[in-house]
Amino acid sequence: LAISRRLICFAVMYWCVGTEESAVCRERNMDPQNGTVDMGGKQSTVGGVSVIQTPVTESIQDAYKAGDTSKAQELIKLSCEETALQVEKCQLLGIAAAYGDLQAVRYLLKEALVVLPTEPNDDNAAVVAAYFGHKDIVKELLDSLHGPSTCQQLLNWMLAIACQQGHLDIVKLLIRAYSADPESCAVRKNEFPVLIRLPLYAAIKAGNEDVAVFLLRNGAFFCSYILMDSPESSKHLLRKYFIETSPLPGSAPAKTVLCVNWSNLKLPWVDLDWLIDISCQITELDLSANCLVSLPSVIPWGLINLRKLSLADNQLTELPSVQSSDEIILLCLHFKARSGCLASLGPLSKVHKKAWLCFATNWIGLRKLQEFDVSDNRLVELPTVFLYCFKSLNILNVSRNQLKVFPDPWACPLKCCKASRNSLEFLPDALTVFWKNHLREVDFSENSLKEVPPGLFQLEALVSLKLLGNQLVTLPSQDKWNCKQLKSLDLSKNQLGKSDEGFKTKRIPFFNTKNRVRGGPEAGPFLEFPAFLSDSLEVLYLNDNQLDSVPQSVCLLKGLTELYLGNNPGIRELPPELGQLANLWQLDIEELNIGNVPAEIRKEGPKTVLAYLRAQLRKAEKCKLMKMIIIGPPRQGKSTLVEILQTGKVPQMMHSDATIRTTKWELPKPVGHKAKVKNIPRSSLVPVGYLSLQCPFWAEIVCPFTVSCLASGMVLGSSQFLCFSTRGQFCFPEHSALCPKESEPKLWLSQLGWFLDTDSERMF
Repeated sequence: LAISRRLICFAVMYWCVGTEESAVCRERNMDPQNGTVDMGGKQSTVGGVSVIQTPVTESIQDAYKAGDTSKAQELIKLSCEETALQVEKCQLLGIAAAYGDLQAVRYLLKEALVVLPTEPNDDNAAVVAAYFGHKDIVKELLDSLHGPSTCQQLLNWMLAIACQQGHLDIVKLLIRAYSADPESCAVRKNEFPVLIRLPLYAAIKAGNEDVAVFLLRNGAFFCSYILMDSPESSKHLLRKYFIETSPLPGSAPAKTVLCVNWSNLKLPWVDLDWLIDISCQITELDLSANCLVSLPSVIPWGLINLRKLSLADNQLTELPSVQSSDEIILLCLHFKARSGCLASLGPLSKVHKKAWLCFATNWIGLRKLQEFDVSDNRLVELPTVFLYCFKSLNILNVSRNQLKVFPDPWACPLKCCKASRNSLEFLPDALTVFWKNHLREVDFSENSLKEVPPGLFQLEALVSLKLLGNQLVTLPSQDKWNCKQLKSLDLSKNQLGKSDEGFKTKRIPFFNTKNRVRGGPEAGPFLEFPAFLSDSLEVLYLNDNQLDSVPQSVCLLKGLTELYLGNNPGIRELPPELGQLANLWQLDIEELNIGNVPAEIRKEGPKTVLAYLRAQLRKAEKCKLMKMIIIGPPRQGKSTLVEILQTGKVPQMMHSDATIRTTKWELPKPVGHKAKVKNIPRSSLVPVGYLSLQCPFWAEIVCPFTVSCLASGMVLGSSQFLCFSTRGQFCFPEHSALCPKESEPKLWLSQLGWFLDTDSERMF
C-alpha cells in the first residue's frame, strides 16, 4: 500500500531526490545556538557578485558576540562611509539582521540607502532575519521594498525557513501581513523543488506543532508526502486539534462524544488507524472538501453512534458496502490485534466477547444517522443496502454527482432532500409511502426530468419545491395535488407552454373548472394548479419558459409576494387581474415585450405597474379637470397645506380665520408625457351637499395632462370632486357616488398623474 501511494504521489509532482540533505547543508554555516551566527569562512553571493569575508566584517561580528552593540554600529557606519559598493553594504545589512540590531538595520536602509535584494539567497538579510526569528527586523526589511507582496519567491522562502525553525510569530506576520502562500513550495532559480521547503512539511518534520496547526488553519493542506513520511505526527495533529469533545447529555456515568471535523484539509485518504479506537464515540464526521477517492469500510459501518456524516466535495465514485457484519467484525479485530489488544485472531476471550456481540448486532448502527451529505462527488448510484440502514435520516444531500436513478423511498423521517445537478431522468412515484408527512424541502433542479410523478405533489408537509432547469412541459393534474403548505415553487428554466407548433395562441389555464372540456390539438398542454395554493404559495418562478401569456390562475394567488415571469418571449401583455395581488412586492418582467404597460411605468417598479393594472381593471375614465376640496375646522392648516402643495415652501404669514377662497393650480407636465393638451378654461364651482364641517377651503386644480380617477369603478364625467380633511382623513360629499362604503380612500400624487384608490395603504 505504501509503495502504491508513493507511485501515485510521484505521478502527481516531481521532487528532486536527496535534496533535503543538501538543503540543510546550505544552512550549516548559520549556527543559531547561543544566539550567534558565523557568516565567515565562506564566499557569499549577493546580487550576483562574489564577496569574500573581510577584517571589517570580522570585527563587527566580534563586537556583536562580545555584546558591544554600540561598537558594532560604529564600525558599520565607518564601513559605509568608506565604501560605496552596494554589495558590501548588503553584507553589513545581513550581519545586523542576524544579530537583531534594529537600529543598525534602519540606518543602513534609510541613511546608507541600502536596497534589499529580492533574490532568496542565504545571505539575504530578510532570509537571515526569518531564520533567527527577528520579527521587527523582518518587518522593517520587507516594508523597505516597493510592494513586498509582489516578491512571492522571497516571501515563500522566508516562510519555509521560519516554519522549519519554529518561529510562529514570523509565520503569522508573513501570511497575514504580506500574503505569503502557505501552500507554495519555496523554490530558487535553477533549482528543483525540495520537500523541506514546503511550509507544512517543514513544520511537521521539525516537530513544530504550533506552526503546523496555524498553517492548517490558514490555507495549508495535507499531502501524501506528509502522511507517508510523518504518519504519527499527522495522526496526532488530526486527533488533537480537529476533534471536539463534548459530554453526552443524560448519560450516567458521564460519557463523552466526539465531533470529527477533518474538512477542507485535502486529505488523499483516511487511515483506519485514525478512527478505529474512537469509532464508538464519534457522533459527527465531516470529511468534506478533501481529495478522497475511496473510504475505509469503518466509514460509516463501524461508527455505530454516528448522527451526521458529510462526504461532500470529494472524488468518490462509490460508497463502501459490506455483505454482512462479519466483514466489519473481522476488520475491527484485525486492527485491535495490530494495536496489541488481542494476542491472536483466534477465539474471542471472555473479556471481549460481550463487546463484539454487541457490535455484531449494531453494525447497522447507521440507524442513528440524521444527516448524510455526499454532494460534489462522482457517484453514479446510491446503493440501497447503504441507504436503507438510515432509519433516522432527516437530511440527504446528493447534489452535483452523476446519478441517473434516484432510489426508492425507505422508512425514515426525511425532511430535506437535495439531488440537484445530476442526470436524473425520472423519479420514483412512491414518495408518499414513507415521506408524506415528513418531507418539507425538495430540490431536483438541473436534471433531465421530462415529467414528475403525482406523488411529488402529494407530500402534505412540503414547503419548498425546486424543479428548475429540467425539461418539464406540464405538471400533474390538480386533483392529484395535496401540498397545502407549499410556500415556494420554482419551475423556471423548463419548457412549460411548449407545443409542437411553437408558441400557442391561447392562454394556459392553471385552474380547471369542473365542467371544462379540453379543446382540440390547438389548445396545447395544460398546467393545472389547485385552488388552495392561493392561501399558501408566496414565491413562484415561471421565468425562462415558453409561456405565451400569464396564466389567469396566477392572478388568484393572493398570498404571492414574489412573481418571476421574465424571459418568456410569448408574453406580450400583463393581465389587469395582477393588480389584485396586494402582497406582491417583487415582479420580474425582464426581457418581456409588454405592450399594455407604458415603459415609463415599468421603470417605476412593481408597485407602479400593479397600480396601473388596477386602474385598467376598474375601467377608470380619463378626465381633464379635477376639483379638490380641503375641509376642516378653523386654524387647522388648510390654506397652509394648499400653499405648501403649490410652492413647496411653508408660508411666512398665516391667513385669517376667514380662509374661503378659490385658487387655480396648474400642475407641471409629467415626465415622459408627449401629448399636447390645450389650456382648459376655468369652470364654475357648484356647491353640493357636504359634510357639516366649518370653513371649507375650495381649490380648483386644472391639470394640463390626462388624469385617471379611480373611484370604485364609477364613471362620473370630466369633473370630479375630491375632498381632503386637514385632520388626516379623506372625505367626500355625502350623496356623491365617490363616497366610499367600506374603507376610507386615500389620495396620492405622483409625476405620472392623479390617482384615487379606495384600497388602504396603496400608493400609485
